[in-house]
Amino acid sequence: MKVLVVEDDYGSREYLLNLVRLEGYEVRAVENGEEGLAEYKSFDPDIIISDIQMPIMDGLQMLNIIRKDKSDTIFIITTAFGTEDYAIEALRLGANNYLKKPIKSQSLIKLLNKYKLLIESHKLAKKAEGKLLKKDLSLEFITNIKHIPSIISQLIAEIDIKLDDSEITNIELGLDELITNSMEHGNLGISFNEKVKASNDNTILELYDEKMKIPKFSRRKLKVRYKLRPKFCEWVITDEGKGFDWRLIPDPTKGAQLMELNGRGIFITHFLFDEMEYLGKGNKVRVRKNLH
Repeated sequence: MKVLVVEDDYGSREYLLNLVRLEGYEVRAVENGEEGLAEYKSFDPDIIISDIQMPIMDGLQMLNIIRKDKSDTIFIITTAFGTEDYAIEALRLGANNYLKKPIKSQSLIKLLNKYKLLIESHKLAKKAEGKLLKKDLSLEFITNIKHIPSIISQLIAEIDIKLDDSEITNIELGLDELITNSMEHGNLGISFNEKVKASNDNTILELYDEKMKIPKFSRRKLKVRYKLRPKFCEWVITDEGKGFDWRLIPDPTKGAQLMELNGRGIFITHFLFDEMEYLGKGNKVRVRKNLH
């Protein structure tokens, strides 16, 4: 997997460069958006990690140009306290995720490894899409976090319409966030505090195994209903957990508490689909991608 770092601060740039390199990924680093565009064209990275505020050309300008190219490159922005509005604008322009400065090595490594699995699944799932204009499909999956990349791959293969690579990437990332959330917090009953503690202690896999040993959790299923129509494609994801009060999810159009957001994945997913809503008691979510 190839990673491009775009950061004007020398110390931050070297930190990210060495961190990504130590994980075994091919990486290049430049100091502004103009150089970033040049490397994007010659290096063809799978992932770009970019600061927002830089001289010559900032991260938002670079992102806007790259997205007009309908690129499926995953774009992660890095943002400091006080730049929440820029982060919101970056998500609107097509950024896929954000990291708060100073960047914790564990947070970045976790994100890169997660995207690596999705990128590999995406390449395997590519096929010649037909001209099917209507489709209804219902799928049921066992609860196993390790199966999520293959679940995403199967769902992408079932789309059966021609979409831009950038649109496919957004769908992949959005479905991954929602299915992970449904399995973790829904079917496995993992609380937000439990996940934060396990992530900080680097024991998240042990937490999954512990929950899977409890019969009432391991027996739960995840259901995905896919609907294709001439003007949209839609997914409804349902878990067998107790649900949650979805009305407490922060407004995705506002930057308040962006840096310390509880429900970060749900927040980001609002920008990856044209419509998103939770239904019933909160254990069912519907997302829609409009077709042009």
